Amino acid sequence: METASCAKYSCINILRQQATYRRIQTSSPSALGKESGRGGETWKDGLSDTFNSESKEQILVGKNLRKTHDGEKYQFLNVDLALSAGQRIAVVGPNGSGKSTLLQVIAGKYAGEDGDLWIRKGLRVAFLEQEPAFDESLEVLQAVYARDTPTMRTLRRYDAAVNGIETAVGEQETLSATSELTAALEAMDLMSAWDLESKAKSTLDRLGCDEFLMRKMGELSGGQKKRVALAAALIEEPELLILDEPTNHLSIEWLEQTLSSMGSTAVVLVSHDRRFIDAVCPDIIELDGFGGAHMHRGGYAAYVEAREARWAAEAQNRAAAKNTLRKEKEWMRRQPKARATKEKARIERFYSLSYRVAKSGTKGTRVDLVEAKVSRMGDFEFMTLWFGEKIILDEFSYAFSKREKIGLVGPNGAGKTTFLKALMCEIPLDSGWVSVGETIQFGYYSQVATFDDKADLKVADYVKAIEGEARSVVGGFGGLLKGVSAYKLLERFNFSGPRQMTSISQLSGGEKRRLQLLSVMALAPNFLILDEPTNDLDLDTIEALEDMLFDFDGCVLVVSHDRAFVNNLVDHIFVFDGQGNVNDWYGDYDSLRRHLKKNTYIPSVSDVDIKTAKEREALIAKEEVERAILKEAYNAPSVVQKIERALAVLDEAVAAIDVKLIHCGSDANAAHEVQKERDLKVAKQDTYYAEWERLERIMAEAEEIKAAREAI
Repeated sequence: METASCAKYSCINILRQQATYRRIQTSSPSALGKESGRGGETWKDGLSDTFNSESKEQILVGKNLRKTHDGEKYQFLNVDLALSAGQRIAVVGPNGSGKSTLLQVIAGKYAGEDGDLWIRKGLRVAFLEQEPAFDESLEVLQAVYARDTPTMRTLRRYDAAVNGIETAVGEQETLSATSELTAALEAMDLMSAWDLESKAKSTLDRLGCDEFLMRKMGELSGGQKKRVALAAALIEEPELLILDEPTNHLSIEWLEQTLSSMGSTAVVLVSHDRRFIDAVCPDIIELDGFGGAHMHRGGYAAYVEAREARWAAEAQNRAAAKNTLRKEKEWMRRQPKARATKEKARIERFYSLSYRVAKSGTKGTRVDLVEAKVSRMGDFEFMTLWFGEKIILDEFSYAFSKREKIGLVGPNGAGKTTFLKALMCEIPLDSGWVSVGETIQFGYYSQVATFDDKADLKVADYVKAIEGEARSVVGGFGGLLKGVSAYKLLERFNFSGPRQMTSISQLSGGEKRRLQLLSVMALAPNFLILDEPTNDLDLDTIEALEDMLFDFDGCVLVVSHDRAFVNNLVDHIFVFDGQGNVNDWYGDYDSLRRHLKKNTYIPSVSDVDIKTAKEREALIAKEEVERAILKEAYNAPSVVQKIERALAVLDEAVAAIDVKLIHCGSDANAAHEVQKERDLKVAKQDTYYAEWERLERIMAEAEEIKAAREAI
């Protein structure tokens, strides 16, 4: 492929088998968003009209980007992308739809299979991966210097060049070493890397890493490692920051503030946290899991409304498509072999139609759970636990009840995960005791999906093995999933036929988490312990999980950075202060934040536990009712809009019927039939008006609840 000179832009042309690099001739950044020559063709990028302000420079343009997961199913197909300086875009979609892969393509870490990606020459790009990899034997500052980033590579080159001068022997080696040092000095100037050490320490300090600067990476918690990785990214002073699930392990509020202070930095991110997306990203790219990409403006709420409208339109066409498909199937059965060109074209249309019908019927994950049949949960008295020299629990006492839903919050490294393991008796206490009901079945959904020696198993075979284990547990497949095959169970968790036969090692991170969730739920637990349950799950699965947990009859403990998830679920919150104390807050996460802005005191768990069982049950019941009202009120405005549109249609229909009644004249039979039709329409109107009034009451009650919580 020819290479043309370009003063400002470099172009990555991604082809089917390999990625090749060339430069294109362009007069200005805006030209990329208009017409560009490409192999004798011209094209226009539709996204530049949708997402970009003409006053801002485009720093990255992608056209027809595509990637298959297994050579057959497209994760994304013909994705167009135009990114301007300072723009913020969230990528959302079901697990396995290629969100992380798209980020890797944009970051240059991974080549797609086709399409063009233009990146402004010299653009500083930083990529924070989901699970940053470090040499765990290095101290924090050493690990930052060891990162594979442009600035760190430049610094290492300079150090090597200085060492080369010192060790050079003879005239030839000295000349070569001097030449390399000159080039390294120029690179240091170009990267402004001379004050790198002070910049690194300042950034680490700003991110709260100064507390563990001299510790080895292997000694840090997941949140601490993520902060170090983010510090290494920010040291680069990126013009484009790419974040893959940044809210896993990191303080979301702190991250929002940090990104807000980087106004000129463009951000592309994947996150499962709906509120974080709303706060940070006005633009959204939705990958639908079938290769399609849909662009939305206006934040997460606008995206949900647009997606629902699209699904409704698809549903209207589904019946007609199925009828056509039945006819085509009959034709296919009569064809022994397609020889004629028309027949071959018809066969291709048949397979295309089959794909569309299958696609239109898929809408996400359904999660079910049986009632937790247990009379007593667990008593925990004077639990004291140390982790090395750090105290995690200092004489913690609590008696857990049915239908309790408790959130756990606290700084990273405060010991929330260790606390959960202690509750399940997986690690010994230093003092105190635990008394757990005989019929308690713990279900532990850990932060990371690990399958160890089962990674090479096909998904279906793995679930069959779970089925055998679950049948030995009371309420397992015999209760939760009685009469349901492993294949049907997988379909409930949105694993289609081809994915059921895929090895676990080939699944995306989100698909592995879904499979992990399936394995936990199949054992019908009545005491659920969820450690960052929304990490890597797609938004549809998170909402399905919320609905299931809301109706769950057992006890739920959850650690999550997902504020919307915590607000929608919990009755009260255990607050870890990092000094061994656990305080109890009755209310959701937002009310806790408001309280902490005005006060520092929160009652300890032991203080709260003095309440009688009836008082606690009443508090829990009150929280459940309020949570249900707030959840319905959140969706109420969009429902009211639909009702208004339906009533407008009905008003026109009733007016038309009234005209028909007039034309009936003295024909009593005709008038009777028309009147029956009118009565049906009016009855529908009454139903819609009643629902409208009910939703208005719900929204008013929600405002009262919010006001009461803000007053706390």
